[in-house]
Amino acid sequence: AACALVLIGAAPLAAQPAGRTDPSPAERAIAQGRLDEAESALYAASARAPREPAARGALGAFLASRGQFKAGAVLLEEARQFGGDARAIDERLKHVIVWTAEWQRWATFPSVATFSEPENARARWLAAHPGTRTGPDSSAVPLEPNEVFGFGRIALGVGETMVRADVDPNVEGLVLPAVLDLTAHLQLFGSRGDTTFAAAATVSIGAQSLANVPVRLEPDARPRVGLDVLASLTPTFDAVARRLTLHGAMPRPPAGAQLPLLLGFPGIRIVPRRGEPPVALESPAGRSALRGTRWTFDVRRGAIIVP
Repeated sequence: AACALVLIGAAPLAAQPAGRTDPSPAERAIAQGRLDEAESALYAASARAPREPAARGALGAFLASRGQFKAGAVLLEEARQFGGDARAIDERLKHVIVWTAEWQRWATFPSVATFSEPENARARWLAAHPGTRTGPDSSAVPLEPNEVFGFGRIALGVGETMVRADVDPNVEGLVLPAVLDLTAHLQLFGSRGDTTFAAAATVSIGAQSLANVPVRLEPDARPRVGLDVLASLTPTFDAVARRLTLHGAMPRPPAGAQLPLLLGFPGIRIVPRRGEPPVALESPAGRSALRGTRWTFDVRRGAIIVP
């Protein structure tokens, strides 16, 4: 049986049984921006059929999209055990690993042999070289406005080379051009098509330093950094002050309204107001919801915080 996976975006919420045209209660709730109701509906469906892989997988995928990575991964793995499509489930779990950096789990996937060898080699290396962070509890870097390509441009140090990278919610990891100045500071694992899989031993963002960051090299690529790279630093974007503040430690959540988010792996959507459909973070509606000032990306709370 195929596992129904929650897909946030243009694709349907879940694989549709033959002959079914009406949306499920969870699909309707998500389309209306009622994520708490969607979660309740998915829990209820899983409780009614606890060994049904479609219901288990849909709940797991939804929880992962809300930043509840541990619970989501467990439910997805259970869906696989109950007969779900291992390849589809493992493809979703690959994205969860990118966000959690739990690379040691990669080797446990039943379908790992079907992934490309460069991907697998990088996962093995990252599992043996866990990521770390060093730096102060809070620091700030200049944020150059650049709405055409994301939410601003920041300076990154890749080894000894500085690059200016756009913060792009539609990518995962760090995307860089395949140029000698950068590749000299990277661990390379091979290519699939035009993409070379790599890892950076050190990526610095102002006073913060991240070790062992996944990288994709693409010919003539515009440098981009995904919010998964910044998520552990609970970044606060201030468009007016042109500043990105990174928090190595944030004992209390920032004050303000919480806009629920949905991770699309990649891509991010938010619910501007309860009862409104989710919109892409970078869309005009998404930018309007951020009010053009300061906002904090808090994946642990599954929300973007606005004043």
